[in-house]
Amino acid sequence: MLNNNKVFAVVMAGGKGTRIGAIDEPKVMFDIAGLPMIEWAIRPFEKLKKQGIIDRLIVVVGFHGEQIIDYLGDRAEFVWQKEQLGTAHAVRQAENQIAGEEGVTLISNGDHTLYRTETFKKVLDETISKQATLGFAVVNSPDRFDSYGRVIKDEKGNVKNIVELLSATEEQKKIPCKNPNLYAVDNLWLFKALKNVQLNPIKKEYYLTDIIEIAVSEGKKIVTVEIDDINEVIGINTSKDKTEAEKILKSRK
Repeated sequence: MLNNNKVFAVVMAGGKGTRIGAIDEPKVMFDIAGLPMIEWAIRPFEKLKKQGIIDRLIVVVGFHGEQIIDYLGDRAEFVWQKEQLGTAHAVRQAENQIAGEEGVTLISNGDHTLYRTETFKKVLDETISKQATLGFAVVNSPDRFDSYGRVIKDEKGNVKNIVELLSATEEQKKIPCKNPNLYAVDNLWLFKALKNVQLNPIKKEYYLTDIIEIAVSEGKKIVTVEIDDINEVIGINTSKDKTEAEKILKSRK
């Protein structure tokens, strides 16, 4: 609980990891710096739970998800994403667990191994203290994280939406403000909004980023939280990403 707000954490770990060569184990069980990715990803959440900030920790599993469940055991609750239908669909799998409860939900990816506890707390603090319906992390980099969605703002600097790379125009691709998929969202509003996310016609998936546009259309307050150390937002999708993240983890040790 943070400032009298219950906090739920949802870690998306249901992906197969085709680009990194996953065949008989989920991507988040790949070894990195001596431990599975999910171990690095979940530790900051566990620290926040020990501090009494996070009340419940839910991991969404899918491809060979039983391996993640066996590894983590009672360190988390688990929900299944039987079909790989995108990030919004992944979060919806936690509906039976937490929908209808007041609080704030912190959402991140299971293949992000470099986030620090302080970063998660910063996103929560900014969202709660400013009484926003939705807060999300941003990273400003003109030449890195090209695969990340672009944060679109109006002339006053207000967030309008997030455009994923596949849907972005050439001009939008030049936008340096990018979305690493880390959110803090009012829980009651979140699961109502997820029901309104439409299937993306290009990838045939439900994008969690669409909740930004829904929040804007409803006049909800949105805050963005810039990540201080941009290396933290490295997500592991390729062997190159894995090598880069591993080097940073080893340097931290």
